[in-house]
Amino acid sequence: MSGVWHEWAVWLGCALLMGAAIKLMDDALDVNFDLERGRQTLAHQLGRATLPYALVLAVIAVDLDPALALSVFFGSYAVGMFTTWRDPLPSRLPSYVEIALALALSASLVGWRLALWGVAIMAVVDWLDDVMDLTGDSKSGQTNLAARIGFAETLLLTLVALCVAVLTNAALTAVVLVAVTALTVAAELTTKHLWKASDDDRGIDV
Repeated sequence: MSGVWHEWAVWLGCALLMGAAIKLMDDALDVNFDLERGRQTLAHQLGRATLPYALVLAVIAVDLDPALALSVFFGSYAVGMFTTWRDPLPSRLPSYVEIALALALSASLVGWRLALWGVAIMAVVDWLDDVMDLTGDSKSGQTNLAARIGFAETLLLTLVALCVAVLTNAALTAVVLVAVTALTVAAELTTKHLWKASDDDRGIDV
């Protein structure tokens, strides 16, 4: 029984670390949009150190469970480009080419089933975030999936992705959802603390 709990603890630790790394990288990319929405994230506080810190977290996650960490990372990488799948990237390749490369690389490293699970669970996380942030993203000029195809349609796609994730690996799906919930709470508390601290430094009563 202790072996089972140890395995679940490793999964949760890996999911938390890789989720935090992905969150830091995402916040680094969206730092200007977040500031326009009145959100001061750790990426704004850490500045250029954000990506090195994210890399450290990702390396530790890979050490804990390589297959889980890689499937989540490449799943997030692919899903992050779904909304703009036809747009060119800095690599001068269309987004859909890099999506295909990410999925192929993930499948070759962790197997097709875990690669599919990684894409599905990260789609659930990303699209739920799009639904929740629809109003704020629209105000800051950031276009997400819900803004492009509609609120109800995005929720339907999220449910489909959740079904795929559960069918391919129910245990890891539960672990990742717990990790995402914990990271979301931590991110919200951090954002409020940083914004309040910034206002206090400027002498603004909050």
